[in-house]
Amino acid sequence: MSSINYDKNTIRELLTAGRYEEIRRALRHTDPADVADLFEDLDTEEVELIFSILDNEFASEVLVEMESEDAEEVIDHMPPSKVAKMMAEMAPDDAADILQELDDQDQARILHFLDEEKKRELRELAEYEVDSAGGLMTPEFCAVSIYATIKQAINAIAAADFLDPITTVFAVDRNGCLVGTINISELISKPGKMLVKDVVDVDPVYSFVDEDREDMARKVRKYDLLVIPVVDRDNRLVGRVTVDDVLDVMDEEAVEDMARMAGAPDMEHKESSPFSIARLRLPWLLVTMMTGTIVSFILQQLISLQSAACLAAFVPVILGMGGNTGMQATAVTVRSIALGEIELSRLARVFLREMMVGAMMGIVCGIIIAGVVYVNLWYFSGIEFSISLAKLVLVVGCSMFTAMTFAALTGTILPIIMHHFKVDPAVASGPFVTTGNDLSASLIYLGMCYVMLGI
Repeated sequence: MSSINYDKNTIRELLTAGRYEEIRRALRHTDPADVADLFEDLDTEEVELIFSILDNEFASEVLVEMESEDAEEVIDHMPPSKVAKMMAEMAPDDAADILQELDDQDQARILHFLDEEKKRELRELAEYEVDSAGGLMTPEFCAVSIYATIKQAINAIAAADFLDPITTVFAVDRNGCLVGTINISELISKPGKMLVKDVVDVDPVYSFVDEDREDMARKVRKYDLLVIPVVDRDNRLVGRVTVDDVLDVMDEEAVEDMARMAGAPDMEHKESSPFSIARLRLPWLLVTMMTGTIVSFILQQLISLQSAACLAAFVPVILGMGGNTGMQATAVTVRSIALGEIELSRLARVFLREMMVGAMMGIVCGIIIAGVVYVNLWYFSGIEFSISLAKLVLVVGCSMFTAMTFAALTGTILPIIMHHFKVDPAVASGPFVTTGNDLSASLIYLGMCYVMLGI
C-alpha cells in the first residue's frame, strides 16, 4: 500500500460532492495507519460518513490504527451492527482491546450481533488482566503435533485461515503443551518426510498467560523475537503475542514513565480539557510547592546569618548541582529497572557504585567551586566580611561535595526501593527528586555554615 495522496480539504470536497466511490477507491489503496492519521484532521461526522462507505475489512484495519479515544468516539455514533461486522474482521486481540474500551451497555449491544464463537473468544480474552500477556495475546496460532511430518505441518498451515500473519509454528504434545517452535521459512525448507520434533527449537522462549506485559516485552527485546508463545501454568499453549503489539506496549510504558517523571499525567491520559489537565497536574505541583516552601524557610535562616551576601551567593549553584546529579542517577536507575537490569539483591553494589560516582563528581566540582569562591571574593567582590576566607571556601566546597554525593545516592536508591514495594519508580523522578534534592542541599549548606563557620 502507498501513502495517501489526498489531504483533508480534498476529502471534504469529495464528501460534499458525493463522490463516495472515489474516496473508497483512494483510501482502499492507502495504508490504514495513514488513513487513521488523516481522520484526526476531520470532524467526527465526516469520519463516520467515510466509515459507512468503506468495506468492513478495511474499516476494521483503520479502526485498529486509531487512537483509542478517537475510535471510541466513532463507535459511539455508529450502529452496533456495523461495529460488530468490523470486529468480526479483526484479529481477536484487537477486537477485545476495542471492546474493553466501551461501557457494559455498548458491549452488550455489539456482542448481540456477533456469532457465538466470536463472543466466546472475546469473553475469554476479557477475563485476563489488561496488563498481562493474556490481555495482549491473540488466541489464533498455528500449532502442530511434534509427531507430524513436515509435509503434514505445511498442509495444516495452508488450510488454516488466520486474521494475523503467521511467522512461527508451534509444536505441541498430545496434551497441547508447548514443546518447541520453528520459523515458518525454516520449516518449509526441510524435507517433507522429516518429523516436526526433529527440526523445532526444543527450548523456546515463552511467556505465562498471567505474566506482566512489561516482563514479556523484555523477553521479546532480549531475544529479538517476532512472536512469543503464551502458555498457562500447566504449559499448555493458549496464544501468541506478535512484535507489533509488544512495540505498542513499550511505547505506552515509555509515555507513562515520561508523564510521571515530568509530573504531567495528562500526557499519559491524552487529556485535552484544560480543567482535566489542571486537575491531573495540580497534586504534583502542590507537593513541589510544599517542599519548596520548606527550602525557602531554610534559605531565610541562612540569609539571616552574618556575611549573608557571601553565603547566599552560592546557594543556586549548590542546589542546582545537587539536583542535576540526582536526576542523572534517577534517569539511569529507572531505565535499568525498566529493562530488568537492577534487582533489590544488587542494592549494596549499586549503592557503593553510585556513592563512588557521586563522590568523584563532588570532589571535582567542589574543588572547582572552592576556587571560584576564592577568586571571586578575594579579587572581584569588594565585600568586607568578618569570617575567614579559607573557611568560607572550605564550606562551599564541602557543601558541593556532600550535596552531590547524597543526591546521587538518593537518586539511585529511592527508585529501587519504590520498585520493590510495587510502586512505579518513575514516580521517584521529576518533582520528588528535584524538590527533595533542593531540600537536602539547602540543609547540608546551612549545616556546614553552622558547624564550620560557627555562626
